[in-house]
Amino acid sequence: MDLEQQEAFFTPLGDVGGTTGYANISAMFDATKLAGTIDIYLNDSLLLSKLTRRVYELLQEDIRCQRERVNNYGCDR
Repeated sequence: MDLEQQEAFFTPLGDVGGTTGYANISAMFDATKLAGTIDIYLNDSLLLSKLTRRVYELLQEDIRCQRERVNNYGCDR
């Protein structure tokens, strides 16, 4: 993946619900180790299921936080 593809891949398309945004994964991990880990997850249906379940839980939590933020917007404190 070249630099332009990496920038497009790691750039959020909109508000991600938090202040962290996306991290540049290539700066934190060795690409060959990361590719090996990805292959393990893609070839093991149980691991892939756990991963997708966790991602779904994180997305639900993010949506809940966004709803709270929107509902509290403009309320007197």
